[in-house]
Amino acid sequence: MRLEQFQYVVEIAHCKSMSKASKKLYITQPSLSTAIQNFEDELGFQIFKRSSQGVTLTDKGAILLDIAENIVKYVDEVKELSNPDNQLSSNVIISAIPIVCNSLTITLIERLRRQENNINLQIQELRPTKVLPSLLSGSCDLALGIYYTSTKEQILQEALRNNITIEPLFEDTMYAFLPRNHAFAMQDSVAVSDLLDDTPIFFSDHMLIDNTDDSEPKDSEVKNHYYSFNDRNTIKQAISKGLGYSLLPRLMAVDDVYVNSGMVVPRPLSDTNISLTIFLAYPSKHILTKAEQQVITTLKELFADIQKRFADSEKDYQQEKHGDHNHLIFY
Repeated sequence: MRLEQFQYVVEIAHCKSMSKASKKLYITQPSLSTAIQNFEDELGFQIFKRSSQGVTLTDKGAILLDIAENIVKYVDEVKELSNPDNQLSSNVIISAIPIVCNSLTITLIERLRRQENNINLQIQELRPTKVLPSLLSGSCDLALGIYYTSTKEQILQEALRNNITIEPLFEDTMYAFLPRNHAFAMQDSVAVSDLLDDTPIFFSDHMLIDNTDDSEPKDSEVKNHYYSFNDRNTIKQAISKGLGYSLLPRLMAVDDVYVNSGMVVPRPLSDTNISLTIFLAYPSKHILTKAEQQVITTLKELFADIQKRFADSEKDYQQEKHGDHNHLIFY
């Protein structure tokens, strides 16, 4: 038996696909299939069941996977001991929703670079409904998704069925994003009911109120003309031109050029509370590499910093709300 055989078993079980595992292992699919066939012959039992939908573990294969994961884990720990500088060197692929890509990805990369590690970070932006499937398919190592009150149970059940760990990272709420010359831009908050005569601009992954899917609103749900885009920058540009307003997570105001310049003004909603949760997801049986652990730690630090910034800006705004209302509370 060889160490790489156990590594192959772990990666195939994670990806549930020979072709996807071969890409992550940097070997050809025929070579990987041959290696697993030889390992099965050596063991005297079948590890994986093959089908057109991919591969699944046999009963004995599931037992072997537990052993293989421990072997790989211990070998990784030995490698860390043998590295005098204890430097990280690894590729980490993240599937993330647009909200996160809008506000965190560049800062995440900057912080990882300052830590003087050799983590190669690849971030792929996906719609919320595609994030968990991306993780299940093995096309990413970590996933950053979102659930609302109405979708929380559905997301958690899906994760449970597929042995995925879900960690809530950040609690957010929807804000009204208004053009700076809007009648309510000078107010402390705005009611959704006060915006009914205005033109809504939809981000195609969000609805006016607590969303249950990523479809556009039905004609019966919106009286007036509306615009819909799947590009967040186009949405903010349209708002800055006075073409309408949008309801977006407050997180999308972080380090945003339109908000910081005062062209777009985010305001809390006074007549409804649309809460949402940003979550981290990864396979429950997947042994997190040291690089993945570092990325997760840095992500948690980033979200904690944003939470503190929000709390501090609210405090400052309350102290200065009788001053210049065009001085925005997002920095």
